[in-house]
Amino acid sequence: MAEPVRRRRSEARANRTRIIDAAIGAFAADPDASMDDVARAAGVVRRTVYAHFPSREALVEGIADEASGALVASFDGGVPLPARPDLAVAVLALLSWPIGDRFRMLLTFARKELGEQRILDRMEPARAPSIAIVEQGQRDGIFSSYLPAGLLVAMTEAVTMTLLEQANKGGVNDSGESFGVVSLVLLGVSPERATELVDEARAWIRDAADAQAPAAGPDRR
Repeated sequence: MAEPVRRRRSEARANRTRIIDAAIGAFAADPDASMDDVARAAGVVRRTVYAHFPSREALVEGIADEASGALVASFDGGVPLPARPDLAVAVLALLSWPIGDRFRMLLTFARKELGEQRILDRMEPARAPSIAIVEQGQRDGIFSSYLPAGLLVAMTEAVTMTLLEQANKGGVNDSGESFGVVSLVLLGVSPERATELVDEARAWIRDAADAQAPAAGPDRR
């Protein structure tokens, strides 16, 4: 009996992921897309959509929760954060930008559906570690202390929303470099040094990925 139960659970998780992915695309293309539209895009029947999300609002909440979970995972993922707070901020900016980029339809769609505060609330799990990094940088004299760490992180969240809004309009086309530089400048780092740190962060992420890649086996040709 255990195997059928595991299979059903696996299928349910796969369906939920498929529905959320389809909903992101459907709502980005048409904010008025119906649950039927989402079901067709996901390749499932409407009953399957409603089994996971009993209402449109629940579906939008599900997308927001997915974004929040992905953001938290960027802090706890496979790339170790540097001990240096300034480099850690740059690494996190590059790791988290693709998540925001994927879910940026939330800015125009879900903010109307859920309200901006509920979207910001989804950032709460990532807020505490961000504040801890900024506080460490302030203690080390790397970041300015002209404002408390919590307020600086809140300002960074506001900048994130602005940059993603600009990405929606085609004004930002990079892979998080702008986000990294602006985040560091808000913390008192010069633009020139911030640019250097973002380049260093890119190399850090690449080296971490190379270290985690399975070693190539012997050539058996």
